[in-house]
Amino acid sequence: MQPTARRSRRRPGRSQRFKQYGAVDVGADQNDGGLVIGSNGGGLSYVVGPGGVIYRTRTASLDEPELDQVADDLGEFLEQLERSLTPFVANGEPGCL
Repeated sequence: MQPTARRSRRRPGRSQRFKQYGAVDVGADQNDGGLVIGSNGGGLSYVVGPGGVIYRTRTASLDEPELDQVADDLGEFLEQLERSLTPFVANGEPGCL
């Protein structure tokens, strides 16, 4: 019996999202290009700007996104993510991200 190749039914990856949406406008004047690095599963996206600052969209739209800064850099964002996931894993409480 030969093994069969599995087809992945994964959602579009970051590179596909970048091809679809291009750079997301970020920064104080929204003229800097940012890259979508993830989402919360509920429609909000996380975007990293050229300086490393992490933003979260207020709505699901990336056409003219309204953004809130959530972290100064990727390290801080990952720490926040860990703090959010720990109670979720333990008891199902959603975190702040």
